[in-house]
Amino acid sequence: MGRPDLKDGRLSRLYDLWLELRGDRLLPERTVFTPEILKPWLGNLLLIDVGADGRYRYRLYGSNFVYRFGVEMTKRTVDDLPPEQSAAIRGDYDAVVRGFNPLSRLYTNDFEILDVNRKVGLQRMETWERLVLPLANKGGRTVAMLMVGAYQLPSTSAGAGDAMMGLT
Repeated sequence: MGRPDLKDGRLSRLYDLWLELRGDRLLPERTVFTPEILKPWLGNLLLIDVGADGRYRYRLYGSNFVYRFGVEMTKRTVDDLPPEQSAAIRGDYDAVVRGFNPLSRLYTNDFEILDVNRKVGLQRMETWERLVLPLANKGGRTVAMLMVGAYQLPSTSAGAGDAMMGLT
């Protein structure tokens, strides 16, 4: 597995932690990622249960995302997102679950931004970087959970469009 070319240092540190806790196993077990260990990333972290039915349910939806996008997704599924967004995210998550490999992506889009009163939605072009990490069940044979870190990049860090980096 090659090292991803991550732009955001916080995601690089999260990837390094994933590697360290994985050790010589195919995947790290989800139980080794305690809240204490994940504290530096919690506001920008998603923990997603991988259901036997193929659905992805948010166990944790980071507080920075709730504040930034004005919606709480904890206990909801990826299917509850707008259809175009849901399809793109599901494709990435499916690839990670099938391949047992992390995946990173830069994505640029018009995002709705809430004003200071948290009411009026304004559109603004932004680039975000996302890192999807697979976590195993006990015994490490299947992907039981996905851990996703995402950070907005400064406007000069990436160009328009999407770039995906599969880490194989």
